[in-house]
Amino acid sequence: MKKAIVNIMATTGLAVAILAVIVRIMHPGYDLYFTKVVLQILSANTVIHTGLLLMRKFENKYLALEVFSDIAYTTIVLLVFGLVFDWFIVVPIWVLVIMAALINLAALFLNMIRLRKDVNQINNLLKNRDENQTLQQ
Repeated sequence: MKKAIVNIMATTGLAVAILAVIVRIMHPGYDLYFTKVVLQILSANTVIHTGLLLMRKFENKYLALEVFSDIAYTTIVLLVFGLVFDWFIVVPIWVLVIMAALINLAALFLNMIRLRKDVNQINNLLKNRDENQTLQQ
């Protein structure tokens, strides 16, 4: 179910971003607010994910500090983009801060589920290996 939700969200995001690019290419003079916002969000997400990948290069042994730094970084990027592109005319700052926290917490939850599944799979493989070695002796 989790994988389906992630795939649906990724496909939807890609479709909206590609639609915005196509509208910009096909109608360069057409000023559609939607396409501007989609490209702005795509740019913000690119900066956020690039930064998070760079932050992963420096591992932190404290999960709480890592989660806090992810939320802080995401919030700062959203605030900067919000100021640059005047998002706060439509969306209050506190909404973006809550969105950043919720998105990061949801990602953390999904990663924990995936990690638990991976650990269980590895444990099962080790158990099967041990059973096979016992049977062979």
